[in-house]
Amino acid sequence: MSNIADFIESLNSYAGLFSLLAVVAAIVVPFIIHRIERKSQRQAMKDELEAMQESARFPMTCGEREQYVKMSKLEKGLNRK
Repeated sequence: MSNIADFIESLNSYAGLFSLLAVVAAIVVPFIIHRIERKSQRQAMKDELEAMQESARFPMTCGEREQYVKMSKLEKGLNRK
């Protein structure tokens, strides 16, 4: 019985530390997830832009104009000129 009481007492003494770690994790983990998602979206935009640049040619038909518009949108998203 004393082992259980000692264990509960030690948990109680570390309760403040556990709550601090929980608060830090609640703040840091979503930030890390956001950064990873933003990086993967940016990489997807780069890949799509490179694919479009390989198939770009002139004079442009209607479909190619749409492609050019989409390519320029992606360039703006990637802050390229």
